[in-house]
Amino acid sequence: MTAHETEVHFVTTAEADEWRQKLRNTLIQDASALIEADRKVTKAVVESDSKNLINLILEFRDKKIRVQKGLAKLGVLEDADSTEKEVLARVQRKFATDSIIEQIEKKKDVSFYELSSDEADEIGFDLFYSWISHYEYVRDIFKVNTLILTKKIPDLLRQYLIEARECFALQQHNAAVSMCRTILEAAAKNLCEEQGFFEPYGKNVIEINPRVFNQLIKKVSTAKLKKRAFKIYYRDACPIIHGDRSINADEALRVLRETMDVVQELYSFHES
Repeated sequence: MTAHETEVHFVTTAEADEWRQKLRNTLIQDASALIEADRKVTKAVVESDSKNLINLILEFRDKKIRVQKGLAKLGVLEDADSTEKEVLARVQRKFATDSIIEQIEKKKDVSFYELSSDEADEIGFDLFYSWISHYEYVRDIFKVNTLILTKKIPDLLRQYLIEARECFALQQHNAAVSMCRTILEAAAKNLCEEQGFFEPYGKNVIEINPRVFNQLIKKVSTAKLKKRAFKIYYRDACPIIHGDRSINADEALRVLRETMDVVQELYSFHES
């Protein structure tokens, strides 16, 4: 196997459920240990136990990072009983030890929560490279067309276009398609402003609402181009934005490429 090849293992539903349950059990144990670590620090402060205080704070710090890592991996915890809910809700709030750490950091100009290189590598590989690699990122970013125009576009539209590409390359397919709707609105609005149909910031020159996509796109597109834009906006993106469906990689790529093509044609049509 070369450096650019990856071994594919298709995880079954049962395996995924087992993984989540193990992670959940570990997270509850770590959360309980974190609460206990906070209690020990508080006790040391009350008893003026300066000899053990720093070690107890460092123990708290390590346990908190471990809990945060578990929460990040799990993302959503379903069917939690009252005890689990209480424990996990507690560890996401500020601890007394956090306040103590803040005071020490101000006095000593240090950061307890700044990760070492080894910690960052370990957590990064566990959280990030567990689901994507740089090879997959590069492979997917190459799949998305680049917009090539003869005129400048607004900074905000440029940001949306780059963000949509990044979302797809990072396998955030629903987010990528949601951004497609935003891109179409921003492009249509910019072109309407350039054509003088209304002034920026909602000051109308003619009867057109800068917040209504139908009116915007009709003013700046041909019949065929308008139909393509409507399809992306309403049939592809709206169900994602309104939480009615999810989308896979192939569909997301199709919608993103089509969005890029439509924007390309919109601006090409108005180049003169």
